[in-house]
Amino acid sequence: MEEKTILTELGVAIDTLKTLALVTLNTEDTHPLALPEPPAPDKVAAYERHMNAICQQLAPRLWPLPAASLRDYRAGFPDRAGSYLLELVNQLLREPEYATALSPAAQKRLQGCVMDLREL
Repeated sequence: MEEKTILTELGVAIDTLKTLALVTLNTEDTHPLALPEPPAPDKVAAYERHMNAICQQLAPRLWPLPAASLRDYRAGFPDRAGSYLLELVNQLLREPEYATALSPAAQKRLQGCVMDLREL
């Protein structure tokens, strides 16, 4: 597992979700029951690349979490997409296989990711 890759890709993905969340919050001109606008295809492709890069660093049993995040991002739901990443980060911090492989600095950055994801 390459912690630098995980940290970089998670950071970019979280920033992407925050941007989509801000757009979704600006609903003053939309119908109250309208679904959010899904992100543009190029944004989805970029997010998919981030999720794939994260998956390459994980055991296959954790792949469903980035896949679910991508699914909900594609549908325009940053809060739900973020909840899957939050679960992933919590598992990385909790499971001995990953927790022992991460440096203290990486663990601290992942804890920062938890805080960012909770804001979504």
